[in-house]
Amino acid sequence: MMTQPPAEALPHPSADGFKLLTSKEAGYQPPRLFPEIEPIGGVIRERWEDFRVTEIPLYTPCGAGEHLYLTIEKRNRTSLQARNHLARVFDLSPDDVGFAGFKDKRAVTTQTFSLPVLSDQKVSEVDQHWIEVKEVQRHKNKIRTGHLQGNRFEILIRGTRDDCLEDARKVLQVIASSGLPNFYGPQRFGMHGDGARIGSALLRRQIEEAIAFLLAPSEGVEEEYRSAFAANDIQQAMQLLPPGRNTELALLKSLRSHPGNMQAAARRIPRPLRKMYYSAYQSELFNWVLIERMTREPDGFHVPWGGDICQLEGRKSRFHVEETPAAVKREQERAAVGEISPTGPIYGRKMKLPSGLSGQIEAAVLEEEGLRPESWLSHVRGLDLDGSRRPLRVPVGDPEAEWVEGEGLWLKFALPAGAFATTLLEQVMGPGASKIELDPEGSRDHPTEMAEDSN
Repeated sequence: MMTQPPAEALPHPSADGFKLLTSKEAGYQPPRLFPEIEPIGGVIRERWEDFRVTEIPLYTPCGAGEHLYLTIEKRNRTSLQARNHLARVFDLSPDDVGFAGFKDKRAVTTQTFSLPVLSDQKVSEVDQHWIEVKEVQRHKNKIRTGHLQGNRFEILIRGTRDDCLEDARKVLQVIASSGLPNFYGPQRFGMHGDGARIGSALLRRQIEEAIAFLLAPSEGVEEEYRSAFAANDIQQAMQLLPPGRNTELALLKSLRSHPGNMQAAARRIPRPLRKMYYSAYQSELFNWVLIERMTREPDGFHVPWGGDICQLEGRKSRFHVEETPAAVKREQERAAVGEISPTGPIYGRKMKLPSGLSGQIEAAVLEEEGLRPESWLSHVRGLDLDGSRRPLRVPVGDPEAEWVEGEGLWLKFALPAGAFATTLLEQVMGPGASKIELDPEGSRDHPTEMAEDSN
């Protein structure tokens, strides 16, 4: 096999004169891969037990070590509620309890937690009506965020059309071969979808605008504390603030102590949440690039173009595709058997743009936003926005569809860490799936925080 030039070797393309076919204002509207197949419709999460998620661990515990690994099944509770319950039972600080990622609240979910305890005598005290220990193991280290291979989903879709099974299986059959567009789902952008706009405002130092998204009235958002804030009644806004809104409370307290000082208030946004806002903005631009590619070529999410930066499946190794017919044909054949996937931008100061048409698209999106690579500079010390690349395609493991009389259609499939079940549901059910899939309570106890993948 010919050696590919490293990604750093090629110059950045220019977007001068290049016209995008899509706009960010069009929003999250992923194209359907199978327009000839009628969407099956239906609803999910009619009951919380209709949605089941099982964590696929990154590694198997070795059986010995100072960390107790508990695999638990929780029902209609957040991961943080499960973590805090385990901390109370074992008399630990919640920060001592490790887990790989947040799981949905309104669901039956199975995941593993690590606890730095040498005795398992208190395991029997864990079980409650909403939580049950499924497995007890030991390992040498604490489970960290991202220590998971992926998730296995079992989702019941109720209220579909009666003849939907064969159509659902047709969609899954092709998806099993070609994979899915690796879109970020709506839960990435927060309960009101403002995460990307807050991230954009913070990046540009538009502090008043960022705070307004958190505190001021906005279209489609009905919260009493926002009206009080608009009337400059900070004390009333604090009293009307729903429980658990810690960031908003910190902003309001700062504005009460230092009226009109938006800079001081913005400093009260916690670093992890600020990072999520930046990440949401990066995710929005990634989605835009992916939609632009699929608008030009429906298979643009899995078929490499000349000049693309591709990634070896399951690895972080990346390379440029030479812009010659022979090179493009060779890499397209590798992509067809799942060896590689083209990548899209997680914009940042150090991210390398591809060349060719894909490079023109990515450069045009950046210029449309009025940004340059050096614009990606956090104003919080130590918070780097270097950028990266994300595969445009996500593989789907063992997708199945089964019709159960009296219930509906069960979809079963596995996705790697960082992928969103929303994307598959939209292809089977239709565009409305993105709205009903969003579970703002499922990812965080804090309603304004966004689900974060482990890329």
